Amino acid sequence: MVVQRKSLTGILKGVRVIDLSGGFSGAFCGYSLAQLGASVIAVRPPEMDLSNDDADRMRALDSIKKVELFECYDHKNLERLSLLCSDAALIIEEKPSQGWPLGQPIAASIMLDAASLSAICISPFGLSGPHADYLAEPLNTYHSAGHAQQIPYDPLWPEYKSRPPLQAGEYWGESQSGLIAAIAALAILTGNGAWRGHIIDCSKQEALLQMHWTELVRYPNSGKVVDRLDPTITFIGGILPAQDGYVQIVCLEQHQWDKLVELLGYPQWMLAPELGTQAMRIARSIEVVELLSKETKKYNKQRLYLEGQALKVPIAPIMTISELKSDMGLIKRGAFQGGRDSAPRWDGAVFGVGVD
Repeated sequence: MVVQRKSLTGILKGVRVIDLSGGFSGAFCGYSLAQLGASVIAVRPPEMDLSNDDADRMRALDSIKKVELFECYDHKNLERLSLLCSDAALIIEEKPSQGWPLGQPIAASIMLDAASLSAICISPFGLSGPHADYLAEPLNTYHSAGHAQQIPYDPLWPEYKSRPPLQAGEYWGESQSGLIAAIAALAILTGNGAWRGHIIDCSKQEALLQMHWTELVRYPNSGKVVDRLDPTITFIGGILPAQDGYVQIVCLEQHQWDKLVELLGYPQWMLAPELGTQAMRIARSIEVVELLSKETKKYNKQRLYLEGQALKVPIAPIMTISELKSDMGLIKRGAFQGGRDSAPRWDGAVFGVGVD
């Protein structure tokens, strides 16, 4: 069988999308579709209420779109907006942090005269339900999905329990919910047309809940409510020191532990009968991980990663920003296009990784 490669860059070529988002989630959704070849027109107010840094991020997200400057929620501009959307396939609209200026998405009004037009409407808690009218900033929606409970468990750093809830770097939550919206949009734009004329309701909270795919099932399956102050330990490992940095190891099964023992040269303590099963190791997890850290420290992280992957050990190097930016695989794939004015790819637009 011959495997044929096909670039996704032009998969949406000829598709017209109107991006009315005033926030990063919708703007990121539009940016993602533009990278897949869609002709995206961003409608932005002449004066956006953004800090200098946030304005730079929005410009990065709009860098491969055509930008029209007018207030889309001004009744005087409704005819202009309707004309702009007349030959579009999709509208992207995100609820501003101050609420819908007209009390509902303006897409609903535009679609009255455009039966084939679809819309992706992104809001903190969805368009229906008890929280539909709640206002929220990115920090609110990020933690509404339970991410405060997801500070990684680390037996080598017991002080983690006293660490306050944190938000992931920059606008990570906004980019994730925008990416989920982009996946939904891609299905609409490349599907059988069944969703034409519909408004697709995208809740940021629900999108971010999907990032807890291992934790969400724990309650219905075992009745366990995940709590960072009382973590359920299911694996041996964590973030461990190497000669030149750190690696992460997640040993969940016996065969993974056996191969880890082989990777580290069969240390005598790892062969002890009292550590013969996963349950035994988890019962002594703090002691085991402390000993394990002394073994991983003997090797550099790339050796641990490459030889560990060959043995099917679940291990990965923790890369620094400078290492990522010089990684030949990422460079060849165009992940970092360099320079302040160049168009970054995917989350680069949100994190600003294209900026030195």
